[in-house]
Amino acid sequence: MNNYRQSCLLLNKPSGISSNEVLTKVKKKINQKKAGFSGTLDPLASGLLIIFFNKATKLCSFFLNSSKSYEAVIKLGLTSSTGDLDGKIKTTNITPNLKNLNTIEKKYLGEVFQVPPMYSALKYKGVRLYEYARKGISIDRKPRKIVIHDLKLSVLNDKELFLQVKCSKGTYIRTLAEQIGKDLGSGGTVAKLTRTSINDVSLDNSIELEKFLNSSEEEIFHKYMINVDQLLIDTKSYYLSDYDVPKILNGNSIKTEEKPLNIVKMYDKNNVFLGIGEINENYELLPRKILI
Repeated sequence: MNNYRQSCLLLNKPSGISSNEVLTKVKKKINQKKAGFSGTLDPLASGLLIIFFNKATKLCSFFLNSSKSYEAVIKLGLTSSTGDLDGKIKTTNITPNLKNLNTIEKKYLGEVFQVPPMYSALKYKGVRLYEYARKGISIDRKPRKIVIHDLKLSVLNDKELFLQVKCSKGTYIRTLAEQIGKDLGSGGTVAKLTRTSINDVSLDNSIELEKFLNSSEEEIFHKYMINVDQLLIDTKSYYLSDYDVPKILNGNSIKTEEKPLNIVKMYDKNNVFLGIGEINENYELLPRKILI
């Protein structure tokens, strides 16, 4: 029987299906009960969805808080109630000024503030905002600070822009597209949205949902599943002695000569991944997430 204890799947979610529906299909295909993913992609959006199984789900939050990259097509001359083509569309009939794209790119680089959209999963008094929005109720939302690490705009045609952006957690690409459309004087809304990376994990290494569902379980396990530690690409590894392993597994710290680090991957001498830890200013290795 295949062991999915620390397994992950890099999936290319298609447009037209929710992330939860994808998760249900994946769990059913390989008969796994415990699984989660790193950041929801709504039905219109496609792209990278990292699915974590069993013990690996303990690291979901690590990738949820990571920077992410997206590609989007912005339709100009339109506004939408949802920020995309699934909402109520209004045509502005205003020709966009496409001469100042470089200025707009620079405007949004770094720390900026963004008001979360009503059509979002944020909660107000225990109810998600999109549920209020569907009833025609608008809730006052405070601006939130986000970080845009990189942003590029290119002209597809006189009515469409191509957006490439790397951003922090909490960035709403639809809101960004609306802001850019407003800056251009014409309005804008998302026509297509794809998540291309989460942290250093790329969509290029993912498998399409249809191909996954049409593969045998043996092929899936040996060809498409990866151990969760392989996603921590640039994270330093720390190998524990037989004497130190029980201490770490019991939640105790150990002394080390390594320099302080916010995160390290911990292994035993047989190269078994134990979890992640932190080396503090006192040169102590402290366990943070144990995965066995």
